[in-house]
Amino acid sequence: LLRLDARYISIEGANPRHSQDWEYFAQHVAARFIELDKIIMPGVLDTRSPLVEHPDLVAQRLVQYMRVLGPARVVASTDCGFATTGKSTVLTEDIVWLKLKALSEGTRQATARFLNIGCPAPTSVAYSPTGFRVTILGDARQAGLQLLQGELGRRAWSLDVVPMEAGVERCYDRLKHSVDTPVAIVAAGPEEAAFAEQVLALLARDRNISRRPHVLFAFGAARPGLEGLGALPRSPEQAAAAAEAVQRRMQAGMVFDKRQLAPSSVLASAPQAPPAQVDVVIIGAGLLGLHAAVQLRRRGFTVAVLEKRMIVGGIWSMYANSHSQVNSSEGGYSLKDVLGEAGANRDHSTAREMITDIGKLAKEVDGSIYCGVSVAKVLKRSGGYNVVSQTEGAGMQVTSARGAVLAINDRVGMPRPCHWPGQEAFRGTVTSGTNDNLSHVSWQGKRVVVVGMGAFAIENARTALEHGADHVTVVVRRHGTVCPKIIDYLNFVKPFDANFQHDATTNIKQMQSWSSLHRRSG
Repeated sequence: LLRLDARYISIEGANPRHSQDWEYFAQHVAARFIELDKIIMPGVLDTRSPLVEHPDLVAQRLVQYMRVLGPARVVASTDCGFATTGKSTVLTEDIVWLKLKALSEGTRQATARFLNIGCPAPTSVAYSPTGFRVTILGDARQAGLQLLQGELGRRAWSLDVVPMEAGVERCYDRLKHSVDTPVAIVAAGPEEAAFAEQVLALLARDRNISRRPHVLFAFGAARPGLEGLGALPRSPEQAAAAAEAVQRRMQAGMVFDKRQLAPSSVLASAPQAPPAQVDVVIIGAGLLGLHAAVQLRRRGFTVAVLEKRMIVGGIWSMYANSHSQVNSSEGGYSLKDVLGEAGANRDHSTAREMITDIGKLAKEVDGSIYCGVSVAKVLKRSGGYNVVSQTEGAGMQVTSARGAVLAINDRVGMPRPCHWPGQEAFRGTVTSGTNDNLSHVSWQGKRVVVVGMGAFAIENARTALEHGADHVTVVVRRHGTVCPKIIDYLNFVKPFDANFQHDATTNIKQMQSWSSLHRRSG
């Protein structure tokens, strides 16, 4: 294999004669394979057997090679062609397609399994798009807009119809507090589009708060800065097509593939052991760990960031849902000190915005991140520390450093499994509120019970209501004051004075109002 003058090399790996070959490959071939920049194409489907492989088996076979080469050097393949002889009738066409379907699903599973190595609970490979809100400018009695309202209402978190008679200032006042999600402004015609541009100009001048982007759509108009939707819909089919176009544009670029969080060393080779000596060892490649690494590197220090998982991102890539948001103000999570204004996160950032900025930090210190490394001990020594660790697929190693940063969060543990009497007879959905476990759930018209009152409990109550749940009940063991992000959110939508301050007494009023609502709710 090493002497072949080819970069892509296909080998048998599924039939009984060769299914164990990966062990020899890992021990005697893999290291030189990486040096020579070759890519293996292991057979994961037996082309001589009519038995259809289970996707789990396909994934298992692929992960065996991915562990020693990294996912970028492994391409799923078959042992050979499906017609092993000209007269072969063992594999009929329907069996071939079933095998290829297993190949596709198994490859997807292998990617997820590899990225979840070292993760305490399986997490999704990608964040799905977050929601958006819609404001329609026009006469709600128009037949075309009535059709459109129904279609957009099923796709957006909220929908508001504002007539032009309301005036620019009033429309601006209704839109200026929409800071937590992107807003689609849909104008019924050219006149409404010009009206919307005046409103957007006012929003652009308002620098008191940081808001999500507004996108302007219009029927019967198309020019730079405006998304044309053609003619006003006259049928349900046309309304559905227009609503689909709005949704597609609003959610374009809002998906995040977590494979972007894998350092280049993980993608192109087996996990690498950390160096024997650096200035600072950072344990944990979450937001804090990567922020510290960037700051230290910029000041001339050598660092080694040790991460147990195969991707960086900490809590945000491990437990967060696609619709998770920061429950505190921007100051607690802002990365503008290192990323400048190019940073994606802002007030009450979404998971995608946070993880996008974390990815930017990781890229800057890419060569200093060591994934698949579990830290066993941090020992104090004269003049520094010895960090004892074990690398995935390798032995123990010791890294000496002048300093050690424990960038870990010991407050967030494994999701706690719960089981209640009679749960088996319940016809609804019972699941954890983390790791996108609820991504398949349709909230529309549902009655929801959230157990607990932590950050994820508040988040899931909000998500359920934003997605159309009829009612949400939160069940808590302890009675106490709970202030979700609404208190902090209100601080940002209050007007600031010339010194960028606002009336502090209103904070007390907000707290009193929330306490009153909490008591009245029982």
